[in-house]
Amino acid sequence: MLEQGFLAFINEHQLVSTQQSVLIAVSGGVDSMVLTHLMHRCGFTFAMAHVNFGLRGTESDADALLVKNKAAAYGVPFHEIGFDTAAEARRRGESIQLVARHLRYNWFQTLRQEHGYAAIATAHHLNDVLETMLLNLTRGTGLAGLHGIPVKTDQGVIRPLWFATRADIEAYAQEQQLTWRDDASNASDTYSRNRIRHQVVPALEHINPGLLQTLPRTISQIQAAEKILNAELDWSFAACTEADNLGYSIDCQQLAQLPEPLYRLNQWLRPYGFTPDMLAQCWRGVDQRGAATVKTGQVFRTDSHQLTHHQDRLWLRPRHPTPHTLICVNDWPAEPLDLGQAGQLTVTPLHRDNWSGTWPDSPNEALFDAAMLPFPWLIRPWKQGDRFRPLGMTGSKLVSDLLQERHMPLPDREHVWVLESAGMICWVLGLRMAHVARLTSESRHLINCRLQNQNFQFGTHFDTFIRETHS
Repeated sequence: MLEQGFLAFINEHQLVSTQQSVLIAVSGGVDSMVLTHLMHRCGFTFAMAHVNFGLRGTESDADALLVKNKAAAYGVPFHEIGFDTAAEARRRGESIQLVARHLRYNWFQTLRQEHGYAAIATAHHLNDVLETMLLNLTRGTGLAGLHGIPVKTDQGVIRPLWFATRADIEAYAQEQQLTWRDDASNASDTYSRNRIRHQVVPALEHINPGLLQTLPRTISQIQAAEKILNAELDWSFAACTEADNLGYSIDCQQLAQLPEPLYRLNQWLRPYGFTPDMLAQCWRGVDQRGAATVKTGQVFRTDSHQLTHHQDRLWLRPRHPTPHTLICVNDWPAEPLDLGQAGQLTVTPLHRDNWSGTWPDSPNEALFDAAMLPFPWLIRPWKQGDRFRPLGMTGSKLVSDLLQERHMPLPDREHVWVLESAGMICWVLGLRMAHVARLTSESRHLINCRLQNQNFQFGTHFDTFIRETHS
């Protein structure tokens, strides 16, 4: 019966064909030994892989020997590796179970790529699925965690025994007189999974003896609900966000009109490391209409990203070091100047006679009168209080006011640079030239400055240059 169900399950879910070669993860326990036996009986091509985690001394060595001998008996390739898992867990500051899982699957993927295996087969079964669901329930993982262990993954991992119970597998092993190794740690309640296995599941089965039989239907319903929810989340994300070159911004007013805005925010931003507590604090700064109730500029950070509340929007950006470098230029730069996230600044001297007469059509490029832009130059991040006279204006303007007028998102402002000469700001890079270094009919030697490879698009309104043509 188990063999028939095994083949039917593989065919139903299109896990693997007899023309493909599969890498089977074999611990030596009853589950993986039954999986290997079934793959052999059903005519599949496979190799066996065993990881010795070095956690049980001679017992671990005996596990490895059993698997190696079984591979020889089947006449299939055998792969083995050993890890000092406890030492690696101490080094990473993570649990032994988590580290063992990472080491195991990373190695399996390496073998798969090196040898061209179509899939990695593990011996997880229906009891494992139930235990994982309950464990995830205690951790608050949401719907994704409530359908437990998937039948197959995008990484090529398949679970051909997913349909079978532990009792089915053990009965088959006895019937076929298979040999396996028991891990004594499975009898201990030290680990959370074992406590669920020994205490929680029996209590649930006492309430519903058919728990495992109804589990696949429950999982199917959860997966269907998750698909519907994800479609709604995708739709609302598209309706509430606007993408730009570096990330995206969320319209708080639009989001506030939808049911459960905080839940949506959590689902959208969880991949970037934002925690529910962090986002709850962020959303408390928004009223029911989506308008800010706290001072604009509130910032929340993870290791990789930051979320800034500005102009009734939440701006998501990758985290980059705020530039503090001052670049002093005493002569023509031979190489482009690296301005971090703002891009690279290329400086080219040009004689008026060699100029095509074409004016820059982008705010990322500027033409200056070299006589009005003497060395040394100071190129630096802008700071509060910076003031300059914009091209074509009679009075001066604060750089901060220029950024506000351009509606530049607050997190992007820290990457704006200025070019200073003779103590005066001559260019707010990518945004606005100053009047002081403009070209006139008397200008003979020109300087072309171009900001290239920008991650930030600072402005969309180009400067209107004052063009005085030499007659």
